[in-house]
Amino acid sequence: MFLLIFLGFYLLITIGSIVSLSKIVSKKKRTQTRNIIIGYSLFILLSFVYLFVWPQNARSTENYKWYLIYNVILSIDFIFKIPLAFSFILGLVLFRIKNTVSYFIAFIISICLGTSVLFGSLFGKNEIVINRIELEFANLPKNFNGYRIVQFSDTHLGSFLHSKKLMNKAVKNINELNPSLILFTGDLVNNFASEVNSWSETFQKINQKQNSFAILGNHDYGNYSNWTDETAKTANFDRIVDSHRELGLTLLRNENAVIKEGTDSIYIIGVENWGHPPFPQYADLDKAMKNVPENTFQILLTHDPAHWDSVVKERQDIELSLAGHTHGLQWGIKKAGINFSFSYFIRKNWGGLYSYGNSKLYVNTGLGMVGIPWRINMPGEITLITLKRVEIN
Repeated sequence: MFLLIFLGFYLLITIGSIVSLSKIVSKKKRTQTRNIIIGYSLFILLSFVYLFVWPQNARSTENYKWYLIYNVILSIDFIFKIPLAFSFILGLVLFRIKNTVSYFIAFIISICLGTSVLFGSLFGKNEIVINRIELEFANLPKNFNGYRIVQFSDTHLGSFLHSKKLMNKAVKNINELNPSLILFTGDLVNNFASEVNSWSETFQKINQKQNSFAILGNHDYGNYSNWTDETAKTANFDRIVDSHRELGLTLLRNENAVIKEGTDSIYIIGVENWGHPPFPQYADLDKAMKNVPENTFQILLTHDPAHWDSVVKERQDIELSLAGHTHGLQWGIKKAGINFSFSYFIRKNWGGLYSYGNSKLYVNTGLGMVGIPWRINMPGEITLITLKRVEIN
């Protein structure tokens, strides 16, 4: 069914783009234009079949290189054709309008969108933004006033294709921020433990001086690959779990840890992934909070912000939750005070700070990429959170 829908939609936008372009090119070039689009589209379809249907299968490969490259090419193809196809459909609805202005407008939009995708794939994926926020809490212990926390998330190491450019930049930025605590909110890899190979030295540069804690994300369980048997999947998962320690990260799996400053303390609570289906729900918040004293300041690490929205925020005993997962769909607007992502249409807590009563959530939009190696106006994020104590008279 998916293949039929995909083929039907692709055929529609291809025909639409051919018709629309034929309206704005000279008669001599119409046949040539049509043949170029048909030939290119056949290449796209045959490549799709080869990589995703037979003989290759995306769920059975540990080599993402050609899939990531193809996904960029396919995305540019789709995004270029859709405005042209829309103008074709609009022409049919509006009684076969002969005015070519709408086709020229669609062509210009196609060029702009295609260029933005290409730019995001070549350059945008290597950009990093540091978001600095101050959060005030009445019950923050005095010794933690001004306490600096760095959050980063969603590295998806297999998508870097062995390039360390972005992560080296992240290391430099994090160390310059001089945090007291580093928190990583999940999705270390796409699927496989082998993705962690050769990354130990890089991560150790981040974690060697600070308390560093991490949780698992939905990709860390290996659920997006076909395994020969359950034993192979379990072995892969165990290796991913062990890799956190090698990288200098203390992994919290429905557990908590205490952080002390002098005579004061706060608790870091880490749960396993919890998301709306089809995402897994492994979190056990009650278990994670075992032996955490009442009326203590608590920070929850939970990969999917849906967990906060559906379960955590009503409790009112967890002052701050940190999440990742969304990536901001790796496409949006984060400039001139505008903070928007198309992710908004599928989840309201997609990036930034949210509040409900006394409970706050910050969603980090991640450093890495998944599926498509681009970031379009949605650069990789490092968050510096400074805790402030509010004195109440």
